[in-house]
Amino acid sequence: MSVIRQRAFEWTALLAVALGVFLALFSAVGTLVADHLVVPVEVPAAALSASSGEGFAITGTATADLTVADPTTAERAWTMGPSLLVAVLIVLVGTLLLRVVRSLRTGDPFAAVNARRIGACAAVVLVGGVVVGGLRAAGTHAVVGGADLSAVGGAAVEPLVEWPVGVMLLGLGLASAAEFLRRGALLNEEVEGLV
Repeated sequence: MSVIRQRAFEWTALLAVALGVFLALFSAVGTLVADHLVVPVEVPAAALSASSGEGFAITGTATADLTVADPTTAERAWTMGPSLLVAVLIVLVGTLLLRVVRSLRTGDPFAAVNARRIGACAAVVLVGGVVVGGLRAAGTHAVVGGADLSAVGGAAVEPLVEWPVGVMLLGLGLASAAEFLRRGALLNEEVEGLV
């Protein structure tokens, strides 16, 4: 691989990490300085004032946004925490991936150290994704628990909790790549032993 092409990969990885960290921190700071917070919730259909047409009825729950006009410091911290953790996770994973990209200068991608680095990335993404999802859910519960629900007739409003499916798939993909690199490194060692 040419030096220019290798440097382009390294700079692209570095810029991607910087952009990810910037966006996560921008989200965290936006939560800190915003005059209100918006939290997704599920509202029972009985609390909705929408009329249904002939032969149609609204049942179950509907998704809505709960706006907290004057959030407390604790509510801001609960909402800001996951974004800060995402920034830390991006730095960790980005640093490991940048080391993998830089190791390609030697021309051997199937080094055992690369398999360990990609495996560590997978662990960070899987565990970090679950922790971020849990923090988001806990923060949403804390904000919704302190809300005055007279706007929806006192109906039981539940926080909308989303599982980090995309993050889990990314983590499993990285784990698969780590296993591929590990087996490639073992095959590489066996071939070198034969020569």
